[in-house]
Amino acid sequence: MEIEFVKLSPTENMTVLVKTPVPRDKQLETGVRLIQYSSVYAEQAGFIEKPLNPMAEARLQMMAGEFCGNGTMAMAAYIARQKGLKPGEGASIALEVSGADGILTCEIEGAENGYRAAVEMPRPDSIAYEDCGILGQSLPVVCLPGIKHIIVSKELLGDNFKDFLEGHIEELKEQILCDAFGIIVFDEKNMRIDPLVIVKSADSLFWERGCGSGSEAVGIYLSWRDKRDVNIGFSQPGGIIDVSVKYNDGIESVSIAGNVYIAAEGRAYI
Repeated sequence: MEIEFVKLSPTENMTVLVKTPVPRDKQLETGVRLIQYSSVYAEQAGFIEKPLNPMAEARLQMMAGEFCGNGTMAMAAYIARQKGLKPGEGASIALEVSGADGILTCEIEGAENGYRAAVEMPRPDSIAYEDCGILGQSLPVVCLPGIKHIIVSKELLGDNFKDFLEGHIEELKEQILCDAFGIIVFDEKNMRIDPLVIVKSADSLFWERGCGSGSEAVGIYLSWRDKRDVNIGFSQPGGIIDVSVKYNDGIESVSIAGNVYIAAEGRAYI
């Protein structure tokens, strides 16, 4: 099969968007093959579809049907490029996105080396402390549409946290029942996260260089814990993702913002 694609970098969370129509029941298999090292190589894939709502410019269907903030910003950047958005110019792009109800509006502005994008994120389904088995104690867990994030202090795991988590990945898969989940290692002193994201159905595991939903989850947790608005930039390996949370006797709204650039465009053969 010949696939037309565009590859984008939202805070280095490398994302392949598929332009060729692919039936929904083939998208996961196609996406898994595209993101492999032997193919286009990325952390995730999404499929560009025609929207059901005529008010939306396009629909983004992620390969496992999840919601993805970085994927949404990548999609908006691609549409902005198609529109010829120039540095300093701005646009509001309405999208349908898998895992989210209704229409999401992504605000995007052209920059010298790409785009600056911001998108309102779905509010959490739940926030609670849960017993997290091998991680050793009750930890904050933020459930978002399509993905659960467990936030664990870097102090708890130490500097060798990657080796520890990778060494217990099968146990984590057994303990955490949802298909897509993240372990977000949080260094609160430096406001830095290292996000490990697993999607069981795709048999994928990535230490993401920039994680939109993981950044959102930590911002939500801090807002919920401290009962206040939060405006924080979370450092991660690929750069900074800014998170804004409004609190009013609960989480009222959440948005993230980051930089996006187009890395490649072409055809893949699978």
